[in-house]
Amino acid sequence: MNGLLINIINFISSPVVSTILLLTFFLGLTYQLFSHKINFVGVLSIFSIFTFYLGHILVNESSVFALLLLLVASALIVLEFFIFGLVLGVIGTILLFISIIFITNDPMLYSVIVFLIIILVAIEVGVLVKMKKKRVPLWKRFVLTDATDSESGYTSFDDRSYLLGKVGVTAVPLRPSGTVIIDDNRIDAVAEGTFIERDVKVKVIFVEGTRIVVRPIKNEEVDN
Repeated sequence: MNGLLINIINFISSPVVSTILLLTFFLGLTYQLFSHKINFVGVLSIFSIFTFYLGHILVNESSVFALLLLLVASALIVLEFFIFGLVLGVIGTILLFISIIFITNDPMLYSVIVFLIIILVAIEVGVLVKMKKKRVPLWKRFVLTDATDSESGYTSFDDRSYLLGKVGVTAVPLRPSGTVIIDDNRIDAVAEGTFIERDVKVKVIFVEGTRIVVRPIKNEEVDN
């Protein structure tokens, strides 16, 4: 029985199987982020990364450092959904890749594998965004934190070109999306940069369909 268990562990931690598990995790997780609800692909991706780490933990005794990196990376990625900017998410992703590399017995080989996976994920995101016209509903759910119903004064417009050049105030922090108040109406908007504080005067600088881009302005610019 012990011999069979060792063979299974060695099989899971082999470069070929580990690569398949990592591909399943990253490509599956990316697809899940573009889905409106948890699906089989998302569950399979979590199972894959769990199997990957379990196999390498049992093989590599010096895996404590890699596990600590995994925990820190996971915490930073989760915090990214609640704190503005992309810094925490980027750092968390980098730490996750480092954790994957160091938990293996061949860091050089897995560095190459991770690099190739990054390229494949970038291609997948490009296909989902450009060809499939998909967006990340989970991200939108977190960044649009204020109410957008009619009872809260929110109004939806099909043609919002008339908002170009108008001045309003941010009702919530824009991270970069959020809600601004223009002429007593609550409007979904996107910051020109990555973040704008709440209660900041902003000006609509770009309108395309329902996409509204705003920029913070100084008080003296309001009259211009």
